[in-house]
Amino acid sequence: MRIRNLALVATLGLAATLAACGGGDNDTFSGGGDDGGGTAARDANLYSASQPGGPAALTDKAAGGAEALTPGDGEGEPLPSSAEFDRKIIFNATMSLEAGDVSKAFNEASALARSSGGYLERSSFANAAEEKDRTASLTIRVPVQNYESLIANLRGIEGVRVLTEGSKSTEVTEQYTDLQSRMRNLQSTEQQYLLLLKEAKTIQEILTVQDRLSGIRSQIEQIQGRLKVLDSLTEFATVDLAISPVVAKAEKPSTGGLKLTEVWTESWATSLEAARYVAAAGMVAVVALAWLALPLALVIFGARRFRRAAPPVSPATPATPEPSA
Repeated sequence: MRIRNLALVATLGLAATLAACGGGDNDTFSGGGDDGGGTAARDANLYSASQPGGPAALTDKAAGGAEALTPGDGEGEPLPSSAEFDRKIIFNATMSLEAGDVSKAFNEASALARSSGGYLERSSFANAAEEKDRTASLTIRVPVQNYESLIANLRGIEGVRVLTEGSKSTEVTEQYTDLQSRMRNLQSTEQQYLLLLKEAKTIQEILTVQDRLSGIRSQIEQIQGRLKVLDSLTEFATVDLAISPVVAKAEKPSTGGLKLTEVWTESWATSLEAARYVAAAGMVAVVALAWLALPLALVIFGARRFRRAAPPVSPATPATPEPSA
């Protein structure tokens, strides 16, 4: 029995070593550098020692499970060549367009995104009253196989001029492959814990194995989520598009001497402006007189009534001298 226990420990130790070697340098999901293989070996050793009456059966089954998970007689599966790995590349592009009709260019860019098998992740359109104040922006996700054709079609929109354009690509093949390797190692460790869980006899043993199993599965789910994110980023390219209206060019002032026609035009415009001011002053005077005519008429009417009502003043008679005696 002791020999079988030693064989189990040695086998699980070998599996843990292979898992550690395949883990790579990525410690994002490593949980401190141990992906579960060494822990499983230690748990199997302790569990076998804690079974006074039945270590042989557990050893045989656990060892058999471990042997099924490791290559025998040095005849493992051949490693895939570099040509068999799919390159994982994230493509991003930015474009700034100038359009005479921003609304039309916005609609055409949206239609091109849909016809290329993509979709609009974000979009905005400022529908101002004047064309010079309208702007639009789009974030397009398109399959990588249609990425270059979409860029070419955006450049060819009628009435549009490309102001700026840039692109960027990031290869994540190494990161993706490393995550896949770690997930396979963790899944192998999960199977070892499942074998131990089937042979657990006490509640304490069941809880211990389940706790370790939950930690392994949590790491597997994290890696699967990261792989899905990388798949989404590499399968669809991102194009950030900004559309602005055509900026009107300012007219340059003429540098030549004054011409008679220009002098006549400016003089005529000045005289018209002066005539407008004179006419406006006359209208103001007429309106003012209209407001003053009524009170002035009332004053005159009252003065005449007052003169008629007053008694006439008789002229003074001269005194006659008395005759002298």
